[in-house]
Formats: sequence, C-alpha cells, structure tokens
Amino acid sequence: MVKIVSKRNVFLFIQLFVCNFCFSQIYSQLSLSDTIAIHSKVFNAERKVIITKPSNAKIDDKQSNYIVYMDANDQNINGLFLQSANNLIANKEIPQSYLIGIIHKNRNTELLEKDKLLKFLKEELIPLLKDKYNNANQITIAGHSFGGYFATYAFLKDNDLYNSCIAISPAYWPNKNDVIDLLLEKANLIRGNFYLAIGDKRWDEISLRNGVLKAQNILENQKNIVFGFNELKGFSHNATPTVGFGLGLSFIYDQWEWTNILEEQEDNLKFFPEFWGHIEIKGDALFHLNRVSEAKLLYQEALQNTSKDEKLSKSEMSEVLKRLREKIEKCG
Repeated sequence: MVKIVSKRNVFLFIQLFVCNFCFSQIYSQLSLSDTIAIHSKVFNAERKVIITKPSNAKIDDKQSNYIVYMDANDQNINGLFLQSANNLIANKEIPQSYLIGIIHKNRNTELLEKDKLLKFLKEELIPLLKDKYNNANQITIAGHSFGGYFATYAFLKDNDLYNSCIAISPAYWPNKNDVIDLLLEKANLIRGNFYLAIGDKRWDEISLRNGVLKAQNILENQKNIVFGFNELKGFSHNATPTVGFGLGLSFIYDQWEWTNILEEQEDNLKFFPEFWGHIEIKGDALFHLNRVSEAKLLYQEALQNTSKDEKLSKSEMSEVLKRLREKIEKCG
C-alpha cells in the first residue's frame, strides 16, 4: 500500500522556526532525558543510551511506543528529534512515546558494519527497556544519512521487532549497495510502515538520490508496506532532518491520529449533531481507517446539512458542496 505524503507548508515553517529554540525550551510533553549506561556483552564495553520518557508515563501502563533513533550524541539531531516528537505529541498527532537515542562510540564503524549494533539493540537494549519500563506495542527505528542506512537494514533484518522505519537522506551506497539487494530479497515479506525522504540541494545530498530512488521504486511495490515518500525540495543533506523527522513521525502514526480524530468528532457531534463540518471530518476519519461505506453515508449526510447552513455565503457553499461530492465519488 502506497500513501502519497503531503503536509501543509505551515507545518514545515513551524519545524524550521522551533528548531532554533530546541536546546533552550522545556519540552511540555516529555520528561527530562536520562543517559543510562549498559555493560554490553556484544561490544564488550559500556554503552550509553539517552532515554526520554513521555511526561505522563505510568509504571502500570501495559504497553507503550518506543522510537529508537541514531546519532543521539549529535546535539543537532538529538534536539531536532525531541522537539519534533514533543510538538506532535502536544497536538495529538502521535502517541505518547519513549524516545530512545543511541550514542555511538565509533559512528561509521557501528552503522556501516551493522551487525554488532543490530545485535546490541535486539538482545540487550530492547529487552532492558521492556523490563525497566513497559512492553512496546510498536517500535519505530529512525536515522539520517548512515543512520538511515542502518535503520533500513535493521527494519529489514528484524522486521519481527521493528514495526516502522524512518530513513531521512539515507546513504544506500555502502557495502556494494547491500541494503538495496536486501530490499529486493525481502520483497513482499516485510510488513509495517516505511517513510523515506531525500533533498535535492548540494552534492552530498544529490549523490545519494540514485540509491534512494531505487529504494523508493522497490518499496512502492511492496504489498505489505504502507509507504510514504517526500522530496524535500531546497534542502541539503544536513538540513533534511529539520523537517524530515517530523514528517516521518506524523506519517508513521497517521492511522493512530485518525482514530483520535474519529473520537473527537463523535464527541463534538453530541453537542452539534447536525453541523456538517463535524460530520465531514468524521467521514474523513472513517475513510482513512478504511471504513469507506460508513464514510460515504456521512458525506451524504453532510451534503444535505450544508444546504441548510445559512451562515455560508454562496461561494463558500459552492466550494463545500463540490468537495463533498468529490469525496462521495471517491468512496465508489
């Protein structure tokens, strides 16, 4: 299943604006980050991980979301990721989640040679998190550049563990394009959500596009993957995380958000049962949740109620009626 990703320009503007404050702000939806040390048998050394809990995390919660991201020792990446997650949680676009930042001792070796880090995450870190906090009902892995390369590899190799992947400007050229080969090998065997983004500015980003576009072509044809892709026009390699992480998180949790919207509109309709706007948005939620026949009935109801709305001007009513008829037609 392929989803074309489109977000309002205002979202991109907000992301660009808030990143300037990401190191000085107190995150309203997140607790203070903790750096924990793990004695790793895999690495035969102490490893450190940054854990940021949701502010309302409860010990007795049975399930939570883990979002694992690479390059947490890069202050820019860490700040951008936490700020993006905080903003989306605050606006109920993603659920309260545990954010797990991986600190690298030898970044290139760990991300490109892959297997030790892969084993550390699966056999040591994730079990520790489940024991210390709560079981995860969804685990997302995310990264930029070589981090995006590793995140893709981990998602493909341990698809039973990772439900979703966010790869921002991933470098798919290392190790003789082995990730591209693995994508082809795993065709129609992998499941979950995958978000991929690439910019188009400066050589260090342009040089990655060939591999990313090959991956896009493969992923678009995976029957068990919900795939989203963005070309971040005007963004260079190191700038793509500025908006890429937020867009990726929003895409990965799109169905969760529509479930929330459905509940919100049901509450609104208790007080305004005939208002076409709430009826239409409830229909949108049902449509995105693949309850198409129910959505069609609501669009038809909204269409009838719109014609009774005396507050709408002629041009406004014409626009709304056109939009609702298009939605009804789309339902089949």
